[in-house]
Amino acid sequence: MSVPSGVQQVVGRALTDPEFRRSLVRDTRGTLERAGFQFDEPTLAAIEAAVRDPDKVWAFSANFQTEFLGRAEYVA
Repeated sequence: MSVPSGVQQVVGRALTDPEFRRSLVRDTRGTLERAGFQFDEPTLAAIEAAVRDPDKVWAFSANFQTEFLGRAEYVA
């Protein structure tokens, strides 16, 4: 099963943009709408469920940035 490209964009932005991540945790649907994302109801519900626990979102992002973005071979 492939992940829709819009969801990949949301995940990527949430991992690398702290303000977007904070906004996504506070107001998931509003943040997605303001950013121009359009998802069907099941996808919106899945994203909301994924960001329901802000501590897990922040921990995952911190680990991602340390493990992936901090690698020398990563080129932005």
